[in-house]
Amino acid sequence: MRTNSSSTSRRLPQLRSFEVLHADDERVLLQFVVPTSVTYSALVAAEIIPQQPVSLRDGWYRNGVTASHEQLSAYLRELVAAEVPYEIASVSQTFDSNELLTSRQWEFVTEAVERGFYDTPRRCTLDELAEVLDINLSAASRLRHRAESRLAKAYVIDAAP
Repeated sequence: MRTNSSSTSRRLPQLRSFEVLHADDERVLLQFVVPTSVTYSALVAAEIIPQQPVSLRDGWYRNGVTASHEQLSAYLRELVAAEVPYEIASVSQTFDSNELLTSRQWEFVTEAVERGFYDTPRRCTLDELAEVLDINLSAASRLRHRAESRLAKAYVIDAAP
């Protein structure tokens, strides 16, 4: 059913047309045509590619976005400037494995794995890794801590329910 009745148009003047795609006892799936929304324009202005599907529930437009910190900040500034109320339900962070560790941290972890530092029982010591990497034991310990800290945090963030 597609409609553009005058009673609907009077109550929702921006609604150009709509079609009921599915209806059952629990849900109604509608397809509707409206002018470009302020929220969509804000996404485009922030250079964020809109993701589908979106939902409209209890008067709230809901969807997810994948964006950099800068893009998300720009999007929120656009919404504030347009006086659009918004609510952020959740934020998660993912890492590109190439950006997670510095090249030196990656070198440490790679050497540590290849030489059996993380095996049980260990096949090499931190002293031996420091020697291979041509750094002192204290620097190797700091390098290890920073690399393992980043890896552990990224793992927990990705695994969180």
